[in-house]
Amino acid sequence: MSTEAKTGDRDAMPPDFETTYRLSTESTKQWDLRKRFLEKYWHQYDEDRLLCLAQCYVNMRCLGCKYSKSLNSLVDELAKEIE
Repeated sequence: MSTEAKTGDRDAMPPDFETTYRLSTESTKQWDLRKRFLEKYWHQYDEDRLLCLAQCYVNMRCLGCKYSKSLNSLVDELAKEIE
């Protein structure tokens, strides 16, 4: 799976964004963090990659999860823009 940012723009965020992307198991805090991440990077990554990165971000911040050095570094760098 590519770690590169996408080059083309995706359409605007869907009007049913929350019902489409919010997980039933997410707390309000987790959803708020993930939503901010998704909104910030919506046009920069393809949907699958963005959803993975956003979930890793929430897992790192809320659950203390650790990933590979390269993924941790990427998520930390992206997080600087929204924290």
